[in-house]
Amino acid sequence: MPFAYYVAGVQIEETALWDTVRDFYERNKAMETDLFEFAYVPDWYGQLEELEGLVLPEPWKFKRPSVEMKNQDTPILERYIHTIFRKQSIDFNSAKDEAEAARYFYVENECACFHTGLYTGRYKAVYGFFDRNKRRASMLDWYFRGFCDEISPRLKYIEPLPERPHYHAVQESTSFNPDWPVRVKVEHILGDEENMERIPYKIRRAKNLPLLLETAVELARRKAVIEPGIVVPQGYQGKVQYLLPVYLTNMKKPDIAMTLSAMDGYYLGHTCLTLEMAYLNARVISRPLAPWLTGLVKLPTARAGTANLPSGTPLPVCLALTAAICPLIPLRSDARGM
Repeated sequence: MPFAYYVAGVQIEETALWDTVRDFYERNKAMETDLFEFAYVPDWYGQLEELEGLVLPEPWKFKRPSVEMKNQDTPILERYIHTIFRKQSIDFNSAKDEAEAARYFYVENECACFHTGLYTGRYKAVYGFFDRNKRRASMLDWYFRGFCDEISPRLKYIEPLPERPHYHAVQESTSFNPDWPVRVKVEHILGDEENMERIPYKIRRAKNLPLLLETAVELARRKAVIEPGIVVPQGYQGKVQYLLPVYLTNMKKPDIAMTLSAMDGYYLGHTCLTLEMAYLNARVISRPLAPWLTGLVKLPTARAGTANLPSGTPLPVCLALTAAICPLIPLRSDARGM
């Protein structure tokens, strides 16, 4: 016969009491922001392969990766899912109340899920789904069951479903303003070892490198006046920044991307990224359309039953339709870039 306790004069059985304690603990503890620390994840690469087949076709690997990765099939997708999970869990932890938290991540009773920001060929939202971890060999609370679309039986009792990931826009409009000047933190960039390694090797020791960098950024800004589409948004710490392609050694192909944060009437350039890093960061917002980024990736082979597009539809149209699924939503005008 189970023990019973009296709480505020009410008799509660031991099992019910521990369920209440567990539920209170779950509601009040901070969620782990790393997927592998939040849940036991079996066959991770197999899960990513299934996800690739579930969502709209797009490139998930680079043509000629500069760094060899363990995941050679879907490294972009893997980075994307980890980034989105981290963002949604941080937003969950920062929510003012349970109702707001549920917009980012559903965690209730025996299941949990989050919106991946990806869509199927029928334009159904795709979610990552978890249930309680019953493996004795694991100390983690949750078990990752895989990815499914919004009409999956796994999600039929979850209402409302978590919302699509979104980023706080720096301004009321997310459009880059090429008329704003760019102030480059040259000393910071060239004084940082990681930033310097991203500068082309043959000009790293150039005495006029500070002037060369500033001049190249200004030329890129002028190019953006004529070709505004070359500037791409990226997600960083829940906010939107911009990626400006910078041409240092070849005017036909950028060498690096400069990250720009919107300030009061100007942009601050404070970090340079490799082109692959720029693609990974840009993909968090939406599928990149700028040619200087799309040329880095290996286009996927066509799949049957993914999207009802006419045969021969130009690639830019296909990309635009995919990107339209994930438009940027400006939330407030007082947010500042990092």
